[in-house]
Amino acid sequence: MLIRAVRPLIIVTFVLALFAPAGLLAQRERQIPAPSEGDFGKKFFDQLSRIFGKFRDSDLQRVFQLAEPIQCTELVTGKGEWRPVAFFNEDPKLGAWYRSNLEEVRSDLSVYIFKGTCRDNHSTVQLTTKFPVAESIDAYNEGKIPFDQIDVNVNAPVDARFDTRTGVYAFDLPYLYLLKRGATQSTYSLMPPRFGDKYVTDVTNLWDCKAVKSIDITYRFLICRTSTADRNPPARNQQRTPSGFGSSAYFILSDGTEASASVTLSIGDAEIPNAPAATTVEPAAAPAWQAPGYRSSIVDVGNKPEFRIRFNPEAWTDRIGSAQVISDQKIASLQSAKPPDGADYCVWTPGASDLVRRLLSGEPDKDVSYSVSGLDRGAGQSTASVTFVMKTLTGSRLGTLQCFFPRADSADAIGYDRWSAIAGGQLKLEVRP
Repeated sequence: MLIRAVRPLIIVTFVLALFAPAGLLAQRERQIPAPSEGDFGKKFFDQLSRIFGKFRDSDLQRVFQLAEPIQCTELVTGKGEWRPVAFFNEDPKLGAWYRSNLEEVRSDLSVYIFKGTCRDNHSTVQLTTKFPVAESIDAYNEGKIPFDQIDVNVNAPVDARFDTRTGVYAFDLPYLYLLKRGATQSTYSLMPPRFGDKYVTDVTNLWDCKAVKSIDITYRFLICRTSTADRNPPARNQQRTPSGFGSSAYFILSDGTEASASVTLSIGDAEIPNAPAATTVEPAAAPAWQAPGYRSSIVDVGNKPEFRIRFNPEAWTDRIGSAQVISDQKIASLQSAKPPDGADYCVWTPGASDLVRRLLSGEPDKDVSYSVSGLDRGAGQSTASVTFVMKTLTGSRLGTLQCFFPRADSADAIGYDRWSAIAGGQLKLEVRP
């Protein structure tokens, strides 16, 4: 088996000051357990191929915005081992790839291991990373050493913390190795060229991770946006938000496990004469709420039997009782909001003030009914729009969310991706499959 390792390369587009290298903060490990076929089956690769096809030619910033926060228990479940299964760069010329079979997954010895105790949905956990040594892989490919003698660096663990503002699990990997330094840009890798090489101390690798979820995805996938930044804390915080096209790369990680619902069967005593065997099927749990398909029409989504809109309580607790404007994933009062010309935006208008806080519930569908309608541009309408109306189950209006799309002619053509680019983490549109 020839290992065609794709080294995780990150390009820095600015010149950084040089510091003396620090000591090596990594252990040496000969091999790491390969994933089993039960985890990465044919269905997994079918879904990964579908994700790759959707994301490859898309605006990756928007794809990342559409992704959902992941819960602590999902990160650490089982062995907590996540492996890189796809890669994208905002500039397609810099490459994109995905794994198409189990052998390709097994041949990549990089692994991200999340461990910790989940006291709540977004507890801080520790992340240990392992990356193979490039010269050791070359030696294996040349037949000089067996596979289980490939050297793997085990890096010291770092904290992965949940950012309530952006909905990401964020961590820094200060384990970059300089491959090439140029006048205007330098090339780094998380994979050490040789065992014993020391990583640089002037830059770090920033990671922000969210979950890829939709109706047609049953396996666990993370989409992680990565970029390099100065190790100086103030500069690093400023660079957490990508500054321009091509400044970020994106990895898809997966632990290879599939969410599944179980059904319990109780078989009666078949030895009792003349008594037929009794089979009792426990009622299956209702399907989980999920994000719609990436480009699903939001008018069509709203016409499904079960859909809902969830308001982020952290953002809406003090706002839901008054008119608000949502644009570019930000909320502002009706008086202060100034969306740019031509930008998509939504306007929230509350109804019954004594009941509207029902919308902040974790399960708002239990007390709220939802409806949606769309209007096309023309016939007196200067812009296409989609309106969501929320009422109590007895018919009292709780509020209206009216979304405007100046550059669209037809309401039916407005996809979930475009609506979510407005709402971000402030509002979540969910459906039952």
